[in-house]
Amino acid sequence: MKEDEQDYRIWKNKNFVVESTITLSLWDEILINGFHEKLNKILNEIFKQMGFVYSNSKISISISFSGDKKIMELNSCFRKKLSATNVLSFTSNSNFNNTLFLGDIIFSIETILKEAKRDNKTVENHLIHLFIHAVLHLLGYEHETEEQAKKMENLEIKILSNLQIDNPYN
Repeated sequence: MKEDEQDYRIWKNKNFVVESTITLSLWDEILINGFHEKLNKILNEIFKQMGFVYSNSKISISISFSGDKKIMELNSCFRKKLSATNVLSFTSNSNFNNTLFLGDIIFSIETILKEAKRDNKTVENHLIHLFIHAVLHLLGYEHETEEQAKKMENLEIKILSNLQIDNPYN
């Protein structure tokens, strides 16, 4: 397998379309499949907690399962930071053919693995938390101030709790 070989997948149901790109040399197939199996439940819980009522339109998100190299390039280009982070999100909020495209989410497996080990969390639960965090960013949540951060964290904790995942901020 080539280092940069990609797999493209589309996961959808009546409410969501999630397009994903996976760097196969970095991401474990079992982790990706486990995430996919829980994706509808995660998205439904996020939107339920926000009081979102589905209409005839779908919600679309693009996910890139990548690594530190890609995240560092994006951080350098868009955020003027020369380091890797666990996840980045880029808001779009464009509407086409009854589909609201919220934006892009990019994960770095190397950083996620380090953090999960450091914080004694499962990689899957950490990935789910980061996905929720990124989707909330796509929906307009920020954590620039202490008040914003607390509001976002409390929503994340509630969503995770309803998914039977422990509070990651403890």
